[in-house]
Amino acid sequence: MPSQVPVSSAPPVIEPEKLRRDVDHAASIDDLRIALHQVKMARFSVDTSLQRYVSTTSLAHSNESRKLNKLKAQLGSALSTSHDLLSTLSSAAFVASSLAVKVRSLDLEQSRVKLSLQYVTDVIELKKAVQGVHAAMDVRDWERAAAFIHKTQQLPPALVKGDFARAMVPTADLPDFPEETLAEASTALGTIFLREFSKAAAEKNMETLTRYFKLLPLIGKEKEGLQVYAKFICGIITAQSRQRIQARSSADTPMFYAIAVTRLFENMATIVNQHAPIVERHYGKGRMAQVLEKTQDEADSQGGLIIDTLWDERNIPRTLADIQNYAFPYLVNSFLPGAPAGSSSASNRTHSPGFSPNRNSSDFNRATADSETVDLKHIGDLIRELSVILNRWSLYRKFLGFKWTEYSGQSNFSTSGEMLMPQMLVNCNFEKKVDSKIVPAFQSFSTFAFRRALEKALQLEEMPDVTSVYSPEAPLATSLVEDCMYMLKILLQQALDTGEVALTKSVIVAVRRILESDFIGAMQRKLRDEAPRAVSATATFNATSGVGSSAGTLVSRLSTPPPGSSGSGSGGGSGAGAAASGLGGAHGAAGSGISGLTGHEEVRLHNFLVYLNNLYVAAEYTARIVREAIYEDVLPFETDAADVHDQLQAFVQSFKHRCDELAEDGIQVAYSQVLSARIRHLANNLFKENDYMVSPNPRDSTTGVSSSPVTAIFNKEWGVIKSGFARVMAPPLYGKLLAHAAGLLSRTLEKRVWTLEGRVNELGAIQLDRDVSRIVATVSAGQYSLREKFVRVAQIVMIVGLDDVEEEEGVAWVLNDAERQRARLIRVERRELNF
Repeated sequence: MPSQVPVSSAPPVIEPEKLRRDVDHAASIDDLRIALHQVKMARFSVDTSLQRYVSTTSLAHSNESRKLNKLKAQLGSALSTSHDLLSTLSSAAFVASSLAVKVRSLDLEQSRVKLSLQYVTDVIELKKAVQGVHAAMDVRDWERAAAFIHKTQQLPPALVKGDFARAMVPTADLPDFPEETLAEASTALGTIFLREFSKAAAEKNMETLTRYFKLLPLIGKEKEGLQVYAKFICGIITAQSRQRIQARSSADTPMFYAIAVTRLFENMATIVNQHAPIVERHYGKGRMAQVLEKTQDEADSQGGLIIDTLWDERNIPRTLADIQNYAFPYLVNSFLPGAPAGSSSASNRTHSPGFSPNRNSSDFNRATADSETVDLKHIGDLIRELSVILNRWSLYRKFLGFKWTEYSGQSNFSTSGEMLMPQMLVNCNFEKKVDSKIVPAFQSFSTFAFRRALEKALQLEEMPDVTSVYSPEAPLATSLVEDCMYMLKILLQQALDTGEVALTKSVIVAVRRILESDFIGAMQRKLRDEAPRAVSATATFNATSGVGSSAGTLVSRLSTPPPGSSGSGSGGGSGAGAAASGLGGAHGAAGSGISGLTGHEEVRLHNFLVYLNNLYVAAEYTARIVREAIYEDVLPFETDAADVHDQLQAFVQSFKHRCDELAEDGIQVAYSQVLSARIRHLANNLFKENDYMVSPNPRDSTTGVSSSPVTAIFNKEWGVIKSGFARVMAPPLYGKLLAHAAGLLSRTLEKRVWTLEGRVNELGAIQLDRDVSRIVATVSAGQYSLREKFVRVAQIVMIVGLDDVEEEEGVAWVLNDAERQRARLIRVERRELNF
């Protein structure tokens, strides 16, 4: 029998699923008894918990019930009170409603009384005004009469035409209805005011004119007032413009018509700006736009007359025909086959591109004579005059653009804040005249002027003085660049000053086309004709005595140091260390220079380098001209300034790209034809007699650690090699040439170091490292980036000097394993151990 479960303590709760499994899987009576015992224990536990919960919640439920009963009693009392209040308020609401009806009735009656009183008062005022108008007109008090009429215009039209007014206002003296009397008075006053306004305008009496101009809107004649005012302004504009045109006896003076257009738009802007406040004060905001529309028509007419007169007096159609017929003979012939450019010089300009001594002289003279039929100065004056005309038109448009919102009462700004051109200006006749005549003429003149200036600059090109020492800000360049860039700056700024976006873009495109075709083509031809001939390695160097080496001092007339510098030799040599005073100086005693070039070939190389400078300077000047150009103020509308900026940047980048391409090709020619052979010869002779078998006892070694002549020879000869190029070339171009030279020198040094295999001991490795480090320092002086060219040879020398393979760890190697192993075998000790 299972023991009884004590009541005092609740057994642990057993999960129902577990009890079910125990019963289902009972295999015997004992198992069933145990399962039954567990069920009883679980039941006892549940019963105990339920009893505890019921006892606890019963107490709480009783407490809440008592509270609810108490609240119920209170709610009954409140409900009784609310019924009493509702009864009281209902009676009060009835009383208030009846009072509100009476108040509304009184308010309606009062408002009707006020309306009646106001109506009667207005009729009285109308009667006084009608009588006052005629009384004031009798004594010619126009201001008082206009004020009375203006007062009646403020009254409701229904009142003036009402039956009550018609019955009360007429008198024996004024028997007509009030609206008829006022209309007659207004018409009479309008006639008087307009007559007096016209009289004052004819007499230029501004005080009287302003007086009647102010009175017209008071009598309802705003439209007539604005019309006569616009007519008055048009009369002023016409008179002044006619006076200037009639004085065209002095029209042969430059800028006459530009000044006429300037005065026209200045007068327009001044008059409009001065009178706009008066118009707005007396006629209301937005009325000035009506005046502008009429005055703009007159300005269009007078401006068109000025342009037509300019067209005839300046004989522009004939000039346009002349420039269209001009074939640029010198420029075109310079690109024809069989027309060598020759070498330009300060004293001989016939060696410009296109000159050929074999060419038929009569043909050339005839072409030159034809070129004089078009006066470039006359074209320049026309461009300047047209540019000023367009500039003044642009400034006038800008003025009206900023004032249009104020004058018209309508915003002319887009949602993004960009100013839009008033439609009145877009469709005006002067704009059409500009588009049909001025813009095409300006495009043709500017394109011709720039190309003709380039042609003339090519004819008159001069080389810089060979003894000149340039500054990094102004490298040596021919006169062609200065002349061409000067013309570019003038024409580009004149085009930008016009404020015409389409015109400016077309001029930029034309200038870009001329520079990239004619200028670049001329430079390409010059570089081709002045390209140096290849220097043979056998004729490159001459041995002389100097600096303790049989390699000797390397001298070249091509690499002559700047004037004032002097070379040093050991004495007894045949011109060692001497420098020619100029490109035309005599050769040294050793015969021809190290490059194997004759005096004429040296001049060719000098000219070649100067022409490379031309490309660099032209690109830099073009970028500077564009950077310093001013155009934002004349391009205020929409995205005009941004569009022109993008066009200018595209022009600069394209031209610079073309110049850089051609300059890079030229640098490659100078490097491969002249510099490469000299560098190879120099590098190949550096270690020829140095085996770097250094002994601690100087008497036991061919070379001492502190007495190696390699760096001394290299420093001297490297300075001689690069000085000629450094003296002439612009720093960026020289830097590119030096990069090519450093790369070749690095590769040649690497080959020479590999040939030292088995000829370097421990102390020799130290000396080799010093020599190579000093060579690298000399070449990269001022240009630290050139050290990257020598990474391979520097790592080879470093491996030669290392004593243990473990010391090579932690280095970013550019050499592969085989090359590093080969570099270790350069040391004679390692080579002996290996074999």
